Amino acid sequence: MRKEVMIVTGAGQIGMAIARRVGFGKKIVLGDKNMKNAETIAKIMNDAGYDVEPSQMDLSSRKDILAIIAKAQQYCLKKSAKSLQKAVQA
Repeated sequence: MRKEVMIVTGAGQIGMAIARRVGFGKKIVLGDKNMKNAETIAKIMNDAGYDVEPSQMDLSSRKDILAIIAKAQQYCLKKSAKSLQKAVQA
């Protein structure tokens, strides 16, 4: 199912708070350098009714950033996918 997607980097308390505030009804792709952190926060949020997909990523790695964007595009509405593509090209 395609819907709006939100990418969150950093699976800590602040990232979770932001995702909870604006992510309900959206697919949330949650990236963190430590996959265990991402999985833990994803489980908490999924149990609370959110739709969260954990992903391991290092924000200092362009390759990881492009990978999380590609993962998010799998769930995107076409309009959102085009916006993400423009951001990648910038």
